[in-house]
Amino acid sequence: MKIRSRLFHSLIGAGLIAGLALSPALADQLRLRAEAVIDGDTVRLGHLIEGLEKGADIAVFRAPAPGARGTIRADRVISAAREMGIDGIDADGLKVISITRPGRTISRNDLQALIGRAFAERGAKGDLDVILDDHHAARTVDIARTDALKVTNLARDTASGRFEVKVALAGATTGETWTLTGSIVETRDVVVPVSDLERGDALQAKDLTIIKRPANTVGTDVVTAMNDLIGMIPRRVLKSGEPVRQTDIAKPILVEKNQLVSVVYASKGLSLTMRGRAQANGAMGETIRIQNPQSKRFVEGMVTGPAQITIFAAPAPAATLADATTPPRR
Repeated sequence: MKIRSRLFHSLIGAGLIAGLALSPALADQLRLRAEAVIDGDTVRLGHLIEGLEKGADIAVFRAPAPGARGTIRADRVISAAREMGIDGIDADGLKVISITRPGRTISRNDLQALIGRAFAERGAKGDLDVILDDHHAARTVDIARTDALKVTNLARDTASGRFEVKVALAGATTGETWTLTGSIVETRDVVVPVSDLERGDALQAKDLTIIKRPANTVGTDVVTAMNDLIGMIPRRVLKSGEPVRQTDIAKPILVEKNQLVSVVYASKGLSLTMRGRAQANGAMGETIRIQNPQSKRFVEGMVTGPAQITIFAAPAPAATLADATTPPRR
């Protein structure tokens, strides 16, 4: 990028170099720099000429954009200095001077995070996924601008999710704001398989991962918590990356129909164990019927483990004051 002189003629017109009158002695050690690093909007003589003291702050060229590089022809620098009354500069064989202006990059992710926080602070609910429109690229500002980013204005169409915001650095002037557009999507966590999973095998934590999906695409029957899937049995093949619905899974069968099981009778301070035959399949927490092989009688109990049924005795009714009152004599 070639850097053009736009400022120094106006500086001459304004009389900013009046009385400069450098003596030849001051120019004895002046030499062009091969490279210069700029931290502002203008290139000054002191950036380009080594050994220059008086007049070093005079702006003569516009600097490259932050994060960019450019060049200035050596003869143009010498000519600009001569018009300022500075002579005797050693070009040292240089044809061009390389100009670098370091920049601070503000990424799309930085901008999206800032916008998400701004909407959350203003009452937006749920997990918000901010998506800038594709034409908005990362921004680069001068390396010296360490100010925090701020949102100065924001507007959102809640029906479509579209937004328009104005963003600036905290110390920026009115003309330094950026207008950004995009959309905000409310998202929910959804548990999905990391690979295709066959039916019949109990799900493990390593088989699953959590992703975000637009909330309006997540049905009420979709499983959203990892713990609700671990240990469950797929009823069908589960596809990688696809949400799992309640109807796709079942609790593991711990008791099978006609299986001989341990039947535990649990009452306060008492526990009896006997054998029984299950009359149906049962998963953890389900209630099924069991037959006593000797008496042939049927009872109901809860599946509490592999091949184990527990019958919980109903608690005795609490005594009342009426129960303790002695009836009157006749």
